[in-house]
Amino acid sequence: MDAGPVVVGVAAVAFWGYCLWDFTRTDERDMRTFTRPVWVVVLVLGSTVGALLWFFAGRPQPPRR
Repeated sequence: MDAGPVVVGVAAVAFWGYCLWDFTRTDERDMRTFTRPVWVVVLVLGSTVGALLWFFAGRPQPPRR
């Protein structure tokens, strides 16, 4: 049995979980692109793709120096 798909699956679920946790810790005023209810739908129904969208398009940008 090849462990590659299992490792990729576990990594995808862990990344999705991290994005859900990060989303719950983010104030709605700091979210980019969509409002909180839209992000809930994107993250829950979009699974890993939704997590990627949150990571690159929804999270607050870090402060610039």
